[in-house]
Amino acid sequence: MGDKMNKRAFLFPFFVFLALTLIAAAQDAPARPMKVKVTSEQANLREKPDIGSAIVQQIPEGTVLEVDKKEGEWCFVRYPLDDGGVIGGYIHESLVEAVEQAAAPEPVRTTPQMQSAAATGKPSGQSASASFLEFSLSGGTGWTAPRDLNDGAQGFSDYHGAFLGFPASGPVDALHLATLVGLELSYRVSPRLSLGLGVDYFWGANRGRVGFTDGVFLETLDTSPSVSAVPVKLGVRFYPGKGFYIRGSLCVYFVKAGYLYRLERGDTWQEWKGTATAHRFGAEAAFGGDWKVGANTSFFVEAGFRMASLSGLSGQDVYRNSDGVTLIEDGTLTYFRKEGADSGVYPLLFIGDSKLAEEGVVDSRQAGINLSGLAARAGIRYRF
Repeated sequence: MGDKMNKRAFLFPFFVFLALTLIAAAQDAPARPMKVKVTSEQANLREKPDIGSAIVQQIPEGTVLEVDKKEGEWCFVRYPLDDGGVIGGYIHESLVEAVEQAAAPEPVRTTPQMQSAAATGKPSGQSASASFLEFSLSGGTGWTAPRDLNDGAQGFSDYHGAFLGFPASGPVDALHLATLVGLELSYRVSPRLSLGLGVDYFWGANRGRVGFTDGVFLETLDTSPSVSAVPVKLGVRFYPGKGFYIRGSLCVYFVKAGYLYRLERGDTWQEWKGTATAHRFGAEAAFGGDWKVGANTSFFVEAGFRMASLSGLSGQDVYRNSDGVTLIEDGTLTYFRKEGADSGVYPLLFIGDSKLAEEGVVDSRQAGINLSGLAARAGIRYRF
């Protein structure tokens, strides 16, 4: 609206503009300020005359305000705060109704701080409206590639097939997708910046079955690589534009990895089951957008990348069979390659000594769990 008025002003001759100015200045009684009353349950006072502009205050129904100026469908008003400060901002005319005009007010002595508040739409005194707490609840899915876990499951199948003399009926199922849920408590420092502390729960498992048969003999193998993580995150959200944000987080990941190899032949079975844990630092980066769906509630979606890789997981392997035998071994999650019955070399993963020296082992090392990958989530953010 202001740009249109400026363009029109340049179309009038200078003397007409000057004459109108002198006539307006010569009026005996100045125009009385208009008063409006809030008619909605909560009216948003915004930093700019724009529905997408940041909200600097919510004004309750029935509040009477003085209008300093009109810009199109927006009224610039000032709202007194409980702490004695004054906040200025724009309110849409659909949220208010005009009331009788007030008598000409006494001149108000304004301080530089109040003038700044009127110009920027921000409070001159300390106000809880400029900063607030938010609670977020989200859920989504992520891509992960714990290569050593997956290679160990496939290697066990291939190694056992070489021992029997015929291969498995197909490849084992690898772990790639994981589910995540998250909670976050954040402090909105300004309309563009938020600091938060959050925690996620991230888990994935994939159980598959293959068979070994020559038409007479039949044996099945169940495999289940699994991983779960609880990242505790300290993050920052920055809003470069309306409803759009960029997030970065530093994390401490508490990780648990596991495997299961179970062989069944008729009524007999044997299985190896292990779990190992560790914690390491990691990081996340994401971008997203949020949309207001209520007075204090917004819906958001987010996509990003997770960076977390660790080794040195320690835990326990438990071997059991149908004869009632149970063997427990403590140690490190270890990745090694071992020569099979056909002289081929196969990758295997177990919990035990990270420097295996048994016959047929070509090399061994601590297994690595790489949780890095893409993730997407959606959730609800509530403002206190």
